[in-house]
Amino acid sequence: MKKSLWIWIPLAAVLLTGCSGNDGADSIAEGMTAMENKEYQAALEDFKAAAALGENDAAAYRGEGLALMGLGQYAEAAQAFDTALEATDEKMPNTKRDILYYKATALYKNKDYENTISVCDEILTLNQEGDACYLRGACYMAQGDYDKAKTDFDAAVALSPKDYDLVLDIYGCYQEQKRSADGAPYLENALNIEDSSDEGSYQKARIYFYLEDYDNAQSLLNPLVEKKNGEAMALMAKIYLEEGDTTHARNLWQELISSAGESQTAYNGLVLCDIQDGDYASALENVDKGLALSGEEARQELMYNAIVACERQGDFGTARTKAQEYVEKYPADERGTREYTFLQTR
Repeated sequence: MKKSLWIWIPLAAVLLTGCSGNDGADSIAEGMTAMENKEYQAALEDFKAAAALGENDAAAYRGEGLALMGLGQYAEAAQAFDTALEATDEKMPNTKRDILYYKATALYKNKDYENTISVCDEILTLNQEGDACYLRGACYMAQGDYDKAKTDFDAAVALSPKDYDLVLDIYGCYQEQKRSADGAPYLENALNIEDSSDEGSYQKARIYFYLEDYDNAQSLLNPLVEKKNGEAMALMAKIYLEEGDTTHARNLWQELISSAGESQTAYNGLVLCDIQDGDYASALENVDKGLALSGEEARQELMYNAIVACERQGDFGTARTKAQEYVEKYPADERGTREYTFLQTR
């Protein structure tokens, strides 16, 4: 459930103001499409082409930074964001804020906590925002300064009191430092939020799932599952899988496909059931069904689980080939890199 403890602001629907319909704008548009498809090397080449034309430097270098982040080259990404910032002016406050967040993200991923804190400070001089407080707090937590971390986490929650993702991430920070007891009050406070809506019930069920309190999670989810709420059905299926009940988990994923249509997420759920049942041939069939669908919703997980299924089958040659494809598409994913390194020895 936990996010990766770094701020990833959704790709902007616009390409920053100033594109003039020339080849530079076309390259930026192509780069953004490649980013959405997680084709980071192709995106980098598109953004470099736009930068070479000298049109809309803020968008071009911002794009370079995004692509470099996707490739796991965080120091280089931060430099690209610096160049993008140099191309902004006082008439572009939202653009500047956007790029600062990405720069902070790149620095954080590079474990450059001091400079991440400095960028967060700059963002907070522009506007008090929960995301910046949270990220600065995560840096303090990584440095072992728990008092400053708590101050920032408290400020973040005060600014975004109903952000359930935020409290889960804060708890995750404490958990990583083996200080779960200090993080527990954030989850308890979120569970006490007055919110009887279906969305509130679902979000609280997520917290219970995170705490491995499956009984309370299921109690909140049952009415939503009866209403065919897709998110609730998916979470309930994950609970069944955690409990080792692949029959009920599989039934829910299949019911979700019947009621809402095929999705990569649903097929990945079936893959996980197959793997737990030891039916690796079925797992690979469901991987193929999921990958045949368009989009990136769960493509990365499907590709990774295909490696797992082949490996469990004892087909290390195919697993190695699939792992190579995986690391080429997702070079920043340490899990895939470790798996590929292991398979090269088999």
